[in-house]
Amino acid sequence: MTGTFHRVVPSHLVISFQWKPADPDDQETLAQLSFTPIDDSTEVRLRQGPFKTQARCALHRDGWTESFDKLAELLEIEGTHG
Repeated sequence: MTGTFHRVVPSHLVISFQWKPADPDDQETLAQLSFTPIDDSTEVRLRQGPFKTQARCALHRDGWTESFDKLAELLEIEGTHG
């Protein structure tokens, strides 16, 4: 995977994303994450696209879901030690 950080600020992260080597159905996408403090937690919102096919969109959705699940597990573990 390759990409470029387009914006890095505490409330927002924008990165380009492209597989290397690319699948024929791949194209560069832009992932935009926003971070909003809510009480003692942070809401994270993600938008990414465009995608050539629904299958490639689903692949990315599944990857992000797995990544966020792992992050939640890590934060739970850290919270029990802090």
